[in-house]
Amino acid sequence: MRRINAVLSGLGNIGSRFVGVLDRKRDVLQQKYGVDVRLVAAADVSGGAINPDGLDLAQIASLKGQGIAGIGQAGLGILEILQSVNADIFFEATPVNLQTGEPGLSAIRAALKRGMHVVTPNKGPLALAYGELRALARENGVQLRHSGAVFGGLPTVNIGQRDLAGSTILKIEAQANLANSYILWNMGKGMAYKDAVRAAQEQGCCAPDETLDVEGWDAIIKLVILANSVLEIDARIDDVKREGITHLTPEAVAAVKAEGKVLKYVASAVRRDDGSYELSVGPRALEPNHLLVPLGELQMGVAYTSDLYGIIMATIREEEPTPSASSLMRDMLSIYAP
Repeated sequence: MRRINAVLSGLGNIGSRFVGVLDRKRDVLQQKYGVDVRLVAAADVSGGAINPDGLDLAQIASLKGQGIAGIGQAGLGILEILQSVNADIFFEATPVNLQTGEPGLSAIRAALKRGMHVVTPNKGPLALAYGELRALARENGVQLRHSGAVFGGLPTVNIGQRDLAGSTILKIEAQANLANSYILWNMGKGMAYKDAVRAAQEQGCCAPDETLDVEGWDAIIKLVILANSVLEIDARIDDVKREGITHLTPEAVAAVKAEGKVLKYVASAVRRDDGSYELSVGPRALEPNHLLVPLGELQMGVAYTSDLYGIIMATIREEEPTPSASSLMRDMLSIYAP
């Protein structure tokens, strides 16, 4: 039995569910994979808690929204925790910040420098500083895993890195954003743009501030992470051609349908003759036989085209955050029980 000392930052939808998954799967982790995961420290915006023998997972999972300071220390920050505890792996699950990547970026840097593996679904630090973080991981002999940062529970990164090994990826096309997919689906039924946005918010796939979705930023972030991790190019947000959906009308969507095509919001990376990639996100009128067309309004999916394996496609319907939260366990097992 291998003991793994873990630290977690962030106890929102993803972090608290992840702790619940660890608690529920404790016997499976021990009996099938031979790992005993101890959460020796955890932090959220209220403070932090430390127990070298392991915090009570069920108790931590139940704290969502209440603040961990109630069982720990108010104001105890994650950077202080990372410098004071002996841990093997750091799970970073704080909210996405596209301006600075904080607080996740500084915490990930600190953990890597201390020789901890890092697992994160946090898109902000990866989109802003992927190359730096990858280099830090290599310098310190640890791994940086982030399969949950691209399409939640769908193993998009894993497929590109592992299952297409040895091939040249010619094209990546993805239905990458649930909110835009749901909005376009409703507009295809004649709903006005503003009403379609409201419907997506009521359904739960669109944030109260829809800007990141409808202007394309969420899809860009995911595409940049894919380009860095799978295509191994130094892609940045500014390298992606962006088109949102705020200008679309039901009439424009109907016109695409009248041509026998289907309007989808697509993130794509297309290999040029010189080996570079053209990166773009935006609404695309797809032919009926395109692989993304059958995807439902609440599905995400990716299609890889490579020189050796042809076209491989994977999809997911993720109606609540458990698959995304479980990706942290998947990434941990890829490190300790490959």
